[in-house]
Amino acid sequence: MIAALVPVKALRHSKSRLRPVLSDDQRRAFVMAMLEDVVGLLSDVPAVATTAVVSPDADVLAFARKLGAQPIREPPQPRGLNAALTYASDALSRQGANSLLVLPVDIPLATTADVEAILNRMNADTSIVLCPSRSGGTNALALRPPGIIPFRFGQRSSAAHQREAKTRRLPLEVLPLPSLALDIDHPHDLAAVLAHPNGTRSQQLLASLPLDPTAVP
Repeated sequence: MIAALVPVKALRHSKSRLRPVLSDDQRRAFVMAMLEDVVGLLSDVPAVATTAVVSPDADVLAFARKLGAQPIREPPQPRGLNAALTYASDALSRQGANSLLVLPVDIPLATTADVEAILNRMNADTSIVLCPSRSGGTNALALRPPGIIPFRFGQRSSAAHQREAKTRRLPLEVLPLPSLALDIDHPHDLAAVLAHPNGTRSQQLLASLPLDPTAVP
């Protein structure tokens, strides 16, 4: 069984670098729109048996449930993203998942074809497939079985995940996918989303906002 896992921060902390161009309410709505898009594209991939959202935020978890995803509440201890992913991965493994695909919430140009390409590269028994972001992060990580390497999301996580695989002498494939290379960290990233209208909820929301053109080059 292939499970997908989407981590989402507490909304009050999400996308704080976008404050120069988006209000708190707009950032909240944008994160929710991106979550709707990611859960929606995963639901369109038949090979994905279940999609889970891990978050400390009750509103995020309630929305995930409304979208048809399994909500997993982070433990109360503030241990960070990688600990939250490990906790949720263990829970999905106990439910029968033998493969795991981790996608961040902020990949508004991702497509079902991207997910299918990743899953098609996975081997029958042991497999690690990584899609790097253009800033050196990890915008998709597929593991078979879950937990085969520890999560190392954060700055330069692409290299960190590759080191973990090399240390364990495990094969890892780096799969660059242009539409998965963009994640939303800075105001100028919003311009790239607006330049590629794709009919997603997040793109439509951005297009409806009176963004400051001097802040979004």
